[in-house]
Amino acid sequence: MTIKKEILKKIFLGAGLIFLSTFIVLLVRHLDVLPHRASPAFRTIGIDNAKIHIEEFTDFACPACAGAHKIIHKLAKAFKGEMKVSFKHYPLLSIHQWSLQAAVYADCAGEQEKFWDYADLLFENQKDWSYAQEMPKEFEIYAKKLNLDMKKFDVCVNNPETTKTIKMDMAEGKMLEINATPSFFVNKKRAVGSHQLIDLVRKFEYLRKK
Repeated sequence: MTIKKEILKKIFLGAGLIFLSTFIVLLVRHLDVLPHRASPAFRTIGIDNAKIHIEEFTDFACPACAGAHKIIHKLAKAFKGEMKVSFKHYPLLSIHQWSLQAAVYADCAGEQEKFWDYADLLFENQKDWSYAQEMPKEFEIYAKKLNLDMKKFDVCVNNPETTKTIKMDMAEGKMLEINATPSFFVNKKRAVGSHQLIDLVRKFEYLRKK
């Protein structure tokens, strides 16, 4: 390849990347994705006007997220009436093959008021499905275990709108420059990992009592 052709190739490649970046920005705007957007009601715990609001960006196949999930439950119980938790999907697709599908199945369980129960099963049995070579059979097993209406469940799983909702969470996470899970925002203040989360909640609780 001549130097001229090499230069032209780099120019076209650069132009392509600029176009792709612009396309993503326009797509995000078209989807009306804004930072700290509301989660679906079935993915929230607590009251809307709570003094402490935790936004949880997590991945069902992430071991640290499984531990943080237990802490979130404890915090929500300890601060009942004072805290709101919003669960947001942020599957790390480059390292977790089935995270996006797990999120889809969890949201479809949520459509039947079983999101948190399904999420518990995914986290508690993470090792059983997250390393599967083929689509994990556990996704259907958990749905049946929760006595979901399987016809409605299957329709939801195959509905492109379900995946679109999850990808909106992912787009929001990218806008917020999330690069690790679990990541949290406590009253819009960033916390990465369980220790930072607890520290930030304690600070807000201290300020609330002053």
